[in-house]
This record gives sequence, C-alpha cells and structure tokens, in this order.
Amino acid sequence: MRRMEPWVIAVGLLALSPLDVGATEPPRIVVSKARALSFTRQDAVVGRAEEVRMGMTMQQDFYITAPFMEPEPIDVSTEMFQAQVFTPLEVKGPLVTKAKLAYGDVVDVMKDPQGRQKRQVTVVHQKTYVGEARAGRVEVTDASGQPVPPEEAELVRKDLDGLGVEDPIAAAFPQGPVKVGTKLDGVARAFEKLLQKGNPANVKFRKTRVQLQEIHEDPRGLVGLFLVSTTMELAPDEQNPMTTTIAYQGTMHVLGEGTELTAFNLQGPVVYTPIPAMKAKGMQVKGKGDSVLFFSVQPVKKP
Repeated sequence: MRRMEPWVIAVGLLALSPLDVGATEPPRIVVSKARALSFTRQDAVVGRAEEVRMGMTMQQDFYITAPFMEPEPIDVSTEMFQAQVFTPLEVKGPLVTKAKLAYGDVVDVMKDPQGRQKRQVTVVHQKTYVGEARAGRVEVTDASGQPVPPEEAELVRKDLDGLGVEDPIAAAFPQGPVKVGTKLDGVARAFEKLLQKGNPANVKFRKTRVQLQEIHEDPRGLVGLFLVSTTMELAPDEQNPMTTTIAYQGTMHVLGEGTELTAFNLQGPVVYTPIPAMKAKGMQVKGKGDSVLFFSVQPVKKP
C-alpha cells in the first residue's frame, strides 16, 4: 500500500491546504455476491509502477460578526493536488526497501472572493527521486544517484517514510474472512493515525469508523468497499478564537489481494464555533463551507 503523506493542514485565519476533486473516486464496479472477503498479504514486486493521486479541497463562504468589530468575511477556496508515480526498485518480501518516486503536478491553489487565483508549485514538482531505507532512515538522491538539496530531500522523505516498514493499515486488517457489515476498529485507528500524521498538534482526527459495506468485482480482484467517517477538529489559538470542525464521511476501497488501499473519498461540512469567551461577547459565524479529502492509486499501464 502506498503512503499518503502528508495531510498538512495550514491555517491562516482558517485555510486548509487542499485539491481538485474530479475523478478521484474510482467508478463503481460490479457488486459481488460474496458476503465475506479475506485480506491477504503479498510480496512486493520490483518494477510494478503505480500512479498515486491525492489532495484536499475546501470551499468557504462565511462571515464573522460581533458588536465590537466590523463583519469579517471568510470567503476563499483552497485546493492542493499531488500526483506521483511510485516504482519499487528493491524489495524484501512485502516490504519495499528502495523505490523511485516521479512527481507530476504538485500544486497549491487559492482563490480569493474576486476569483483571483494564487498558484504555488512546490520544489519537487515534475522531478524524479530515488529513496532507500538504510538503518532506519530513508536516504534520498536524484534519479542519477546524486545528492539533492535538503529542502527537496525532506519533502521526498516524508512521502517515502513507508520504505522498509510494514504498512500500518494493511497490518491492522484481521486474518480470515471479513463479513459484510463488520466494523474494523483496528483499521479505523490506523487510518486515523495516518490522517493525523504530518499535521500540527492543534489538529486532531477522532471518532473514526470503518465498516465493510459491500464487495466489488474489479480487474485486480475482489475489492472491499468500506464506509468511513472521521471528525477533524482544529483547536483555537491566539490568532483564531474559533474551533474548526469537519465531520467527514465517505468510502474507502481496499483490494483483498495484498490488502492495498486503492482509493478513498471523504467529504464534510466546515463548522466554525467561537470559543465561549468570544461567544459571550456576541461573536457569531454565519455561512457554509465544505471540504473533501481524496486519494487513489492505479497500476501504470505499460506502453
């Protein structure tokens, strides 16, 4: 399973770093008549390239009012998108110990109330790197084996921090068949930790639930479709006297053979709640907002 790192949520006065939602959830495949699915382990395969797409979007149309201030709008949309091709170069059983990571688009876009866009491209945009797990650390070079700037190496290292270690979500799946309707608390905890990773301390994911809804037939094998819910909470601070809450709900697809997470798509409303002291002074937040998290991985088609 590929790692989805990082989900860094950046708040100015409340902006999440986010993405393009088109075509993120795989098309629904034929529903299998099977009522249970076993999630097995498989060895990694050298050269089996996969295209990974991930991101987040947030739409906000709010305004803050209080007797002691002029109405303040929160009317922005933010979008973050990352595409990459992951290719194992060396493996040890189910573990990938060395891999090539070829980045496609890695962009961050913000639109203001007037529709003006600010597009930021990261330093790894359209570049290729090689990472190798050595003595508990991932060493990063360019495609030719040459050193890269520390800033680039750190970003790549975060995306490749799963090299040489067992995938925690795959490890959380129970042995034996999982029946339709089963809730998997261990998988929910592993998924929650994955979402939490890379976020600042004042961002928490909680109340995560994962339940097998049905089984799909896919060219790669049987896939479990899971219902997923989780709540993200951004705590207030000195610059932001409000709690931000997003109750995400959606689906997650896991391939039975190899226990590989192939996609998820979560969506939820954005809610701002003033801290009690500001609420007592008459602060209110009116309006609406929406956020989407998505991830997908597909085998790269051979030319």
